[in-house]
Amino acid sequence: MRERLTPIAVATALTWAPLASAQSLTPDPNAWRAVAYSDLQLPNSEAVPYASLWADMLKKNNDAYAAKGDTRFAVANAPAAESHIVVRSPTKTVVLSVLHTLTGCSPIRTDSGANAILKRCPMRLAIYQNGQSKVADAGTGCFIEYGPLPNNARPDLARNGAMGAYDVPTKTIRAGIVFQGEIAQECQFRVAIPQP
Repeated sequence: MRERLTPIAVATALTWAPLASAQSLTPDPNAWRAVAYSDLQLPNSEAVPYASLWADMLKKNNDAYAAKGDTRFAVANAPAAESHIVVRSPTKTVVLSVLHTLTGCSPIRTDSGANAILKRCPMRLAIYQNGQSKVADAGTGCFIEYGPLPNNARPDLARNGAMGAYDVPTKTIRAGIVFQGEIAQECQFRVAIPQP
């Protein structure tokens, strides 16, 4: 049976999204939870690992801006962000990350009422275990680009939200998107975690 993201799962995950520290185990990994976002233009200390994960693609994006004569980003990266889900066990940490850049993504749909764009972007899987890391291309994933809203309102994540979970029995990360209040079928997928 294939488990899918449901509106009830979205509401539950957004309400109970875990705020775990970097060292803590993932509580109830099978539960849907909101993905986290990092700004990679001028990454803070929490975003540096994700900037490192995408260093080659950030350079490519920076070079594309420079090739067009845009030199505004001499001190920082050209506009870039990423979304991720992290799953921690006693022996390893697994990260599924989607990189959003102007040069690396393509739009799928727009929600003009919420100033959000659903995009298809590159995705990577990183596994950290026993002091070593393995990074693999995981194809493309979906990313929601949130635009500014009136009165600095926060995006309605039940209307446009990205979710993830780890399915313990199948050892896969499940990812899904709700866009314009409905399940985005093209953005539901599973990524298998390679086993030793």
